[in-house]
Amino acid sequence: MISESELKRIVDLAKSVPEEFRQKCFELLLDHALQTREGKPIESKKADTPPAKPAPEEKGKFQIPIDVRAFLTQYGLDQSLLWKLFHAEGTEVRPIYTLKSHKKARAQIEHALMMCLESAMRSGKFVVSLDDLRARCTDHKCYDAPNFMRNLKAWTKLFKKVETDQPLVLTADGKSELAELIETLKS
Repeated sequence: MISESELKRIVDLAKSVPEEFRQKCFELLLDHALQTREGKPIESKKADTPPAKPAPEEKGKFQIPIDVRAFLTQYGLDQSLLWKLFHAEGTEVRPIYTLKSHKKARAQIEHALMMCLESAMRSGKFVVSLDDLRARCTDHKCYDAPNFMRNLKAWTKLFKKVETDQPLVLTADGKSELAELIETLKS
């Protein structure tokens, strides 16, 4: 349990951030406060508890890059979500998710976001080439050739640059949008 003064401090701190981040900030701060007591983590395992099963990344010797782990932590996402969306062994990563969007324009953006995550799992960089994105969209029958670049430019806040000869690199807004997409795909 946390004290009333601790809760008030968390609320005040959450109020100090921009409106769009307040809810997430409050949740993260409250979660942290509930998991710690007087600066010491609460012990959740008893000494006689059998060892936990190895995490999926240990089975295939796949190491999640630190930038991906930082992204997951920043948005309060559990690493286990990655294994619901991707299959990984060694250095190989394959998507196993199904996007729910039926509109081509939205599906193209969702593929771009998820491909950036897929790339980050391999290299630590949230980036996707336009050629790879076109190919994925074509495979999933959501490629709209005449409007492809126009659609990406409409979502320019998600990417650092949207140019025909440059890969797409996620911005902070893009990572936030990716986190929301992951939340919708987890079930």
